[in-house]
Amino acid sequence: MARDKKRLGKKLKSPRKAAPSRRSSEAKSRPARGRSGKSQQTTVTKLARELGDALQQQSATAEILKVIASSRSDVQPVFDVIVQTSRDLCRSQASTIFILRGGKFHVVAFSGVQIELLQHMKDHPISIDKKGSALARAAREKRTIHIPNTLEDAELVEGGPISIGGPRATLTVPLVRDGEVIGGITLRQSYLTPYTPRQIEAIEAFADQAVIAIENGRQFNETREALERQTATADVLKVISRSAFDLQTVLDTLVESAARLCEAEMAFIHRREGEQYRAAATFGFSPEFWAFMQGHPISPGRGTIAGRVALERHAIQIEDVAVDPEYTLSQATSLARQHTTLGVPLLRENELIGVIVLARQRVELFTEKQIALVTTFADQAVIAIENTRLFDEVQAKTRDLEESLQQQTATADVLKVISRSSVELETVLETLVDTVARLCGADQVYMFHLRHDLWHLVAAWGLSAEAREFFLTHPFTPGRGSTPGRAALERRAVLIPDVLQDPEYTLSEGQKIAGYRTTLGIPLLREDALIGVFGIARTRVEAFTEKEIELATTFADQAVIAIENARLFDELRERQAELRVTFDNMGDGVVMFDAAARLTAWNRNFQEMLDLPDALLAERPSYAEYFRYLVDRGEYSTDLEADLSRANEDPRQELRIERTRPDGRVIEVRRNPVPGGGFVLIYSDITERKRAEQAVRAARDAAETALRDLQAAQDRLVQTEKLASLGQLTAGIAHEIKNPLNFVNNFSALSVELVNEMNDVLELAKLDDKNREELDEIRDLLKGNLEKVVQHGKRADSIVKNMLLHSRSGSGEHRPVEINAVIEESLNLAYHGARAEGKDFNITLERDFDPAAGVADIYPQEITRVLLNLISNGFYAATKRAVAASNGFEPKLKAVTRNLGEKVEIRIRDNGTGIPLEIREKIFNPFFTTKPAGEGTGLGLSMSHDIVAKQHGGTIDVLTEPGSFTEFIIILPRNIPAGAEAGGRDEHLYSRGR
Repeated sequence: MARDKKRLGKKLKSPRKAAPSRRSSEAKSRPARGRSGKSQQTTVTKLARELGDALQQQSATAEILKVIASSRSDVQPVFDVIVQTSRDLCRSQASTIFILRGGKFHVVAFSGVQIELLQHMKDHPISIDKKGSALARAAREKRTIHIPNTLEDAELVEGGPISIGGPRATLTVPLVRDGEVIGGITLRQSYLTPYTPRQIEAIEAFADQAVIAIENGRQFNETREALERQTATADVLKVISRSAFDLQTVLDTLVESAARLCEAEMAFIHRREGEQYRAAATFGFSPEFWAFMQGHPISPGRGTIAGRVALERHAIQIEDVAVDPEYTLSQATSLARQHTTLGVPLLRENELIGVIVLARQRVELFTEKQIALVTTFADQAVIAIENTRLFDEVQAKTRDLEESLQQQTATADVLKVISRSSVELETVLETLVDTVARLCGADQVYMFHLRHDLWHLVAAWGLSAEAREFFLTHPFTPGRGSTPGRAALERRAVLIPDVLQDPEYTLSEGQKIAGYRTTLGIPLLREDALIGVFGIARTRVEAFTEKEIELATTFADQAVIAIENARLFDELRERQAELRVTFDNMGDGVVMFDAAARLTAWNRNFQEMLDLPDALLAERPSYAEYFRYLVDRGEYSTDLEADLSRANEDPRQELRIERTRPDGRVIEVRRNPVPGGGFVLIYSDITERKRAEQAVRAARDAAETALRDLQAAQDRLVQTEKLASLGQLTAGIAHEIKNPLNFVNNFSALSVELVNEMNDVLELAKLDDKNREELDEIRDLLKGNLEKVVQHGKRADSIVKNMLLHSRSGSGEHRPVEINAVIEESLNLAYHGARAEGKDFNITLERDFDPAAGVADIYPQEITRVLLNLISNGFYAATKRAVAASNGFEPKLKAVTRNLGEKVEIRIRDNGTGIPLEIREKIFNPFFTTKPAGEGTGLGLSMSHDIVAKQHGGTIDVLTEPGSFTEFIIILPRNIPAGAEAGGRDEHLYSRGR
């Protein structure tokens, strides 16, 4: 608009520039001094006329600008003043302003136009594409068209609106906004006088002013419409906020606002009910159509606008329902006279909950802005519906909560009565029956207690004096004849809807006096033990509900609690008194801070323990002030102060610290939060406890040391006893076997000699060949048997010798021994022993002795026994593999020693059959052997493990690979420890071997 005004200003100045000044006129007249006075007068008149025209044009422009300024929202006054001013300024017969709408020019303002011509222009708007129209030509070419004589313009069509009335001069100026034609101004003379350039410029300036006015009006109207929409939206939101739970008011406001802002005569909202949509709010519809819609809910389908929206779930409009072939709701046209309709879905999280529909009684499509506005109202309708739904849910829950609160309040009141120390059991029970009657809608409530096999009344509510006296003086027997008796028998709540109609009910006298009809019995059970019964009655026939029965059952439990509390009440009161005295005299210092972290209470020990002045405590300092006071007094070290400062950021956290006061006392501080806000600090002087703990730790360390020594001694003693017992058993068995074994061996040898002598004698005897052959066969068989007896006798003798070796009492004294020498001796003994048993035995012995292995303090006899056992097992395994191999396998056994500083390592490795993985864990178990039956006792490795681990405090482990090798690793300390640990394998070595 500013650019238009600037352009307008330039055009208004141009006529003034064209007007000649007096000085220029005088300059021009100087050469013509000889002209007559008449010529000078003509010039003056012309200048005066031009000056008057310029003043008239400026006045007209000022008038138009004034109207524009005062009519921002209404452009019509501007059009009116422009046509009148332009007509006057140009001395034209007529002036007309056209606006381009839908490709045609429509008359919006005129002055001096003949009636027949005006009617013709209104009835026949000029198309922008029309040939022979000066207005259409100016619009197409976007320039001013000046025609001095309409009859001389070849493009004008005879009989056109401009040619009516004969030849004329016309001027047409297009109204152009941002390069687009939006209308035009036409002027026509009543004579054949062309328009002057000054007049053309003036009309072009008026055209710019008309564009400015149109733009102002458009912007103003858009702003006003936006404001109206915002106002309507605000009004709807205000209604939603004020009537958040009055859904109908909100929906009525929504449809009314939507219809008004979107220029619709009618509107309504459908809400989803199952698979149909029922009208919930309306505006502008006739009562007949509203009644029809109420009785005919809409189903999804294309026959209605709401049905289509339900199907497609987006905004839909129908230009004219009267001619839409799919639209089948004829009542919309017959009762409501609908034509153009718009439907917008109400979606809540993509779930369709309704449809808002707007209808016009004319054919006019809704604009995009109007559809967007209705969509906004649809969202607000969803909010309102959702608010109401939530409100209804809240209301339902509130009712439940109110009922529950009432019950809880009553329960709390009963529990309050139960908890009061001054209330006796009778008062508690009276409160219970009163509460049960009130909450369960009962007319009478009884509580009976079973005593001496009779039901005695202990509390009642609602009874007449006569009924109370009757039940107090007439206890009745248990059984199904009464409601309490039946509930006691069945151990559950029992409801009798009408005692007069119950065939088992026999307490008729009491019923006649009390007048009850419906009764409810609830047993009072404590850990399945019956201690009483509630009887609840109504004097009318009306069954108790499940909630009432459940509530009565709850109060029955409270009655049990009350009865039990009565028994424990005195004990509890005495205990409370004891606790109160204990707290008042407790040795700890206690201080309490409230939710604002300000000091509220403390005990005497707290003040004395920290030596706090009365003035400080009287000021009730905050926790931070109290802590700062202690810091300033030097109660904390630098590190502890930093830790506590971080802890003080949230005093609600639990805290436990120990600190040493300047006087040397050790104080433990515990901070515990208090429910509802605040916290408690507890100060304990733990100086003596710390000293005692230190003493206990020292005593415990000493005891643990002594225990370890004792356990080591016990292990050695047990080992010794085991070896001694085994030695005695072995010695006894060996001696018993030795004598008959000697006889067997001696007589076997003698029998061999006798056979040889008999052979010599029989050589001299004369026998036939057959007898000689039989005799030789018998002789050879006898000799072979005797040789086997001798062989096995020697083997048995070897076993007995080994048993005697194991049975030697005592293990000798431990002494420093050269480890390499012990192993060398053991290798030689084992090798020669194996050669003695079998002359075919052969194995390669390898030695890798560390000269630094040195001396170790051991029991040499026992270690030699271990080494002989391991070496013999290696011989056996390597020989076994050699026998099984057929490729020239060479059996080997290798002994290795290594210096480990305070320990020495011994390794015995053979290249035998190895040990299967599944039995490797068992090889050190007593009586477990991998040798065939008769070839091993299963004691060798078990005893070896005990000798190394328990007697010497060392370790023995095995590395093996089946079919490849077996290696035993012994690690011995150079000095036998005072408390050698019993057993235990080197897991590192074991894992490596695995």
